[in-house]
Amino acid sequence: MPRKSTFYAFIAIAVLAVAFSSCRKFKGSQTIPAYIHIDTITVNCDYFVYGANTSKISDAWVYVDDDPIGCYELPATFPVLKHGPHKVTVYGGIKRDGITAARAPYPFYKPLVYEGLNLVEDSIVNLQPVLNYYPIGEGVEKGWMEDFETSNTLLPYGGSDTSIFRINGPEAWHSPNSFYSGKIVLPPDSLDFTVATADEFSFHQNYLAYCMLELDYNCNDPFFVGVIYSKNYQLVKHPLVRINPTDTVNAVPQRWNKIYINIGPLMNEYVTASYFKIYFTSDLSVNPAYGEPDYVHSHKQRYFYYDNLKLFYRPQ
Repeated sequence: MPRKSTFYAFIAIAVLAVAFSSCRKFKGSQTIPAYIHIDTITVNCDYFVYGANTSKISDAWVYVDDDPIGCYELPATFPVLKHGPHKVTVYGGIKRDGITAARAPYPFYKPLVYEGLNLVEDSIVNLQPVLNYYPIGEGVEKGWMEDFETSNTLLPYGGSDTSIFRINGPEAWHSPNSFYSGKIVLPPDSLDFTVATADEFSFHQNYLAYCMLELDYNCNDPFFVGVIYSKNYQLVKHPLVRINPTDTVNAVPQRWNKIYINIGPLMNEYVTASYFKIYFTSDLSVNPAYGEPDYVHSHKQRYFYYDNLKLFYRPQ
């Protein structure tokens, strides 16, 4: 069963890397390590192909001469019992679904390889990795992208009468190529919103090695991200991730955050579904565990800002 084998292989790699980071012992005659320091890992990409270069890389997954050294939360300084020139490979690690215990290399960022990096005993080598996405068609496929610069492909869904509209100015997320964001406002005592992609995606029907949604957001109230899929002429809403507010102090939230949402395992369970959509909702009652009474929101105006939505996948 390919979907299960891919999933378990992914978990096995994560477990091995964490084990190496905490338990690996020095071997051989060298007793004094060299050190590598990585402060941050950033992303550089072609905006017109991959969208804005926002990222939230929390970890460095490091290999020396293709052997795993460890997974290190950034910033990090870590020992390597090697000296002289060596091949050092750095992968950008994320927290899948924003969960600290679900750390993994992001499968669509190409690792950076330092050939012949000179390691000196009892000395620190400072690295400043800048990663790129894998080329389209060579490790990554683009399923959908929305940055609100020229359009809005998120529409009200399921009877919701609240729309997401494009805004610019100080409330929007800005970069050299980005000036607009999507905004939803819910006045006090208002009903919840639900918006979904106008597009209906079917690329999941061949099984997926990976499928991830990238999302920049800024909000003062929680919301859900989920998947709507069509099977046997019925539409099913499946909530995936509850996302917490970024800012509850200011009347209008001001702090943007980023999350990587893992959609692949769910879609591999429903490869026979006709299509699927991505949806966003403030209706926490869709999952009883997160349901909250309406009066919780009655005292404030609720804001939800979205930008740089990217849906990437890789077939098996």
